[in-house]
Amino acid sequence: MGATQRFAVLDAGRALAIAGVIAIHLALFLPNLPVALQNAAEYGQYGVQLFFVISAITICKTLEDAEHETASTREAVRVFYIKRFFRIAPLYYIGVAVYGILDLAGTRLVHAQVLAPHQLTDVVANLLFIHAWVPTAINSVVPGGWSIGIEMFFYAIAPLLFFVAKSRHGLWAITACTALLCGVFVYAGACEGHAGCAIPNNTFLYYWPPTQLPCFIVGFWLWHLGRPLLSGARLSSRLTTGTATLVAAGFGWLLAAAIHREAFAVVPVIAALASALLLVALCGVPVRLLVAPAVLRIGQNSYGIYIWHFLAIFVVRMVLKTPLGEAARHYPVTAFVIGALVVLLLAHTAALVTARRIEQPVSRWARRRLISRRKPPRPLPVPPPTATTSPRAQSATEY
Repeated sequence: MGATQRFAVLDAGRALAIAGVIAIHLALFLPNLPVALQNAAEYGQYGVQLFFVISAITICKTLEDAEHETASTREAVRVFYIKRFFRIAPLYYIGVAVYGILDLAGTRLVHAQVLAPHQLTDVVANLLFIHAWVPTAINSVVPGGWSIGIEMFFYAIAPLLFFVAKSRHGLWAITACTALLCGVFVYAGACEGHAGCAIPNNTFLYYWPPTQLPCFIVGFWLWHLGRPLLSGARLSSRLTTGTATLVAAGFGWLLAAAIHREAFAVVPVIAALASALLLVALCGVPVRLLVAPAVLRIGQNSYGIYIWHFLAIFVVRMVLKTPLGEAARHYPVTAFVIGALVVLLLAHTAALVTARRIEQPVSRWARRRLISRRKPPRPLPVPPPTATTSPRAQSATEY
């Protein structure tokens, strides 16, 4: 039950995150949405920060497992990098190619631009996963690709952060260092040394790593403080669930206030804190709801859905150029609900196809060729203790 609950909570969080991302991106192209629905959909963009918190938790668990399964820390880090690269890169590279072709075809055939203008150097930056630091490349080659750039940057430094943060003192140290370094970068980048500046929403300085990296530190803290709940070792009480829900609502109010004041330098970390409390609250949801087939399917395929939902939204945009667009203007709420379901269905189907045809085969190849051949030698079998073996000597042989 523990393992089931652990993965169900994270998958449920991923499902909520991708639903929010679809909502915000679809709402941009649907006319006449009620103000309340439009405002609610806009908060879907903070599903990305929920993804970041879940990613940090997953990385903590992955590195812990790798450290236990391998003979050395160095081998654990090597295995971690191989698994992470071959988890993210193959599908992302396919996305680069598909969206490049779609942009070219859309511009020439239907005069619909899919991507922002970019150059070959921007494509190379995306292929090298350094695009989170390049203003013209961060979000122009793959729609929403900025978050993948942030993820890969975090993966690059995650082992260092993880091993330092094993102790509570180490966790405080990386928290302080991250806050200081990110603050310096944001101040220098946004303010250029002048006070009274601000970071606009959905700009390079909002997307880039110094603004988003604190979200992963929130995930580290959640893993250290909430591991018994997240791992299923301890069931969530009504008091814990209720408190987490109330505090999450409080952070939601704080998030709304920060957005109203356009304080987007701190908006991501506030969204991450709200996301962390949301995950704690989800630990109190009955497991049968968390493991519902629809929730699991969406959560487990959330990366593929994220990559392909922009393509699905493009299909919806083309449909809205037909007479159905007039019906969407008259029934905006119905159009939004149907459109979201269509986007989710199309993106999920594409995610399943690419997972089975590309991601899974490549991952199996990497494990077989790059990991299995380098497994550390198994320890020699321990001889059974004899009658003359003292308890201390027997204990020594077991290690």
